[in-house]
This record gives sequence, structure tokens and C-alpha cells, in this order.
Amino acid sequence: MNKTGTQRIETHRLILRPFRIEDAEDMFSNWASDPEVTRFLTWPTHTDADVSRVVLNSWIPQYEDGSFFNWAIEWKENGSVIGNISVVRLIEETETADIGYCMSREYWGRGIMPEALRAVTDYLFDTIGVNRVTACHDVNNPKSGRVMQKAGLKFEGIMRGAGKNNLGICDEVRYGLLRSDREPEPVRGKAEVTVRFVREEELDSVNRLRRQVNDLHVAGKPEIFKPGFGDELRNYIYTIYGDPNQKIVVAELDGSLCGFAVLNHIIRPETPFMYVRDYLDVDEFCVDENYRRQGIAGAMIHFIRDYAKEKGFNRLELNMWEFNRGALAFYEAAGFRTYRRYMEMKL
Repeated sequence: MNKTGTQRIETHRLILRPFRIEDAEDMFSNWASDPEVTRFLTWPTHTDADVSRVVLNSWIPQYEDGSFFNWAIEWKENGSVIGNISVVRLIEETETADIGYCMSREYWGRGIMPEALRAVTDYLFDTIGVNRVTACHDVNNPKSGRVMQKAGLKFEGIMRGAGKNNLGICDEVRYGLLRSDREPEPVRGKAEVTVRFVREEELDSVNRLRRQVNDLHVAGKPEIFKPGFGDELRNYIYTIYGDPNQKIVVAELDGSLCGFAVLNHIIRPETPFMYVRDYLDVDEFCVDENYRRQGIAGAMIHFIRDYAKEKGFNRLELNMWEFNRGALAFYEAAGFRTYRRYMEMKL
């Protein structure tokens, strides 16, 4: 393993960096003083900022050790430090990094910790060279488990009476990810992907992929999306197929449909405030979870871009949910740029 220590990591919304002593006030006020945040943690709630300062004074000298990994989570929008993510245990014999994290309650439910966990996981695999990343949570704290799931870690089991936190001895739910999970072996007999428009007899196969999209949305925004994939959703694919303003693109690999996208020709009429807008919208986009990291999504974007140019469009748009950070990173790499945001205030 490469012991490069706590290096700066930047994501779309976050800066992960070493702590500084001036972070003590943010640490105390944003999370360390909140008993709801520390409820399932192993250290007590801080009584004042001086306690936070003492903790930081114990951490900061350890940054000279290349095997110490402890990041402050800085929110780019306001520069505030809103949480902490660290390797709580590094097991060199098995090249395993066990991760722990905590964050201000004000920022819960916005996909921030999965974003941080994915970034740290990538750093540990790509830079440090670990073979395994793990994390665990109290069985009574399932929200922490959803963070692990969204970051791509896989459920491994429940260890009874294996942990202890501020509530006492607890059962631990453990998640893990191996390098081989993250970088799957190529499909045997892999052929070059073919991207084309769908045939009617393939619509049921497209629905299999649409269900993956729906399940992702339900996991990310359960207060908005309905669980399950009933007849109404399944039958809607035939409405899309019969609409002359919509097209369904599919990707095929080794005789199997492994990706799809729905294209929608949209015309927004002129208003006193805006010109006519005539563009091609990517309404749905998915690559089968068993076929990812093989260039399929890139081939689909290339096909869609060429089709849009052929039809005379000068603009290709899509919208996505903020929690889906992996998709955002892909779209940005493909050349999309954010030009508008929807925002919410939960009351």
C-alpha cells in the first residue's frame, strides 16, 4: 500500500481536506455538540468548542504519518466544515481500510455523505492501493446503512454484539467493497457494443432496465418516488414507443440489451421572457448494473449526440436528481454542463 496520508480531494459539492485548528468552532457547532449526531458514535458529545479544539490538536500532528487518513468535509457553497470522514482502522495484513463518518444534521438527506464516501473509497483504491474498504453501523441506525449502499458498498452480514457506542453494546451491520467488485472482469466473449433504436419486441427488456432506474430513484428520494414497478409503469413504455416525438435508444452487447435512453423532442414556445426553445431531451438513461465500466454509456452518448446533430438540433439537454452523484460525474465528463438548478426547502 502507498502511505500518502490525508490528501485534498474535491468533488462536485465538497472539499475533503486535513483538519485545521480553526475548524474547532465549526466542528463543535455543526455536529460534535449535537446528541442526535453522536447517538450511535463511540465518542461523547462535546460540551464546548474547547473540547473540539483538544481533539483537533490531537489529530493535526498525526497528518505527518502517511497511514493517517482523516478528512474534514467542507461544504463548497459556504466554506463551512460540516462533518468528518476517516479511516478508523487500517489493516495492512489484508490491505483493508475501515471507514467511519459523521455529519451535521442540517445537511442530512441530501446525498452529501455518500458523495464523500465514494470519493474516499476511490482514493483508497486508486491512490493508497487497498484491496478492501469496509464500514459498519448499529443495527438500529439503518440510515447509515443507506449511505453505504448509495456509495456502492455491499451488505455482508450482521455481527451480533460486536460493537459498542454511546448506547452500549450493539449488533453491527457490516458492508464492504473489494477492488474486484469495483473493477469487474470483462464479460467473457465480449463483443463491441451496438447502439441503435429499439424494436417493439424488445420493449419488455427495456422495462427490466427501467425498473433499475425506478429503484434507484426510490432509494434516493423515497418521499417522491413510489416503490414497485406496477402495470401502469410497465405499460407506459408502449406510450413512449408510439409517440412520434420520442425515441428509445438501446445498447446491445453479446446479444443482450444492456442500456437504454429515451429521447424527447421538446419545443417551448416563445414568451415575453424567453425565445422559442427547440431541443432534444434525454428523459431516461440507464446502463444495466451488471455491464457498467465497459464504455457502454459513452457509446450511447456518442450515438445520441450524432443523432441530434443529424436532425439539426443545436442543443442536447437532460435533468437529473442531485443524489445521483455518480451519474453527474459521468455526464460532466461526457461534456454536459449545469446551466440551471432546481432547489427545495423542506418545511
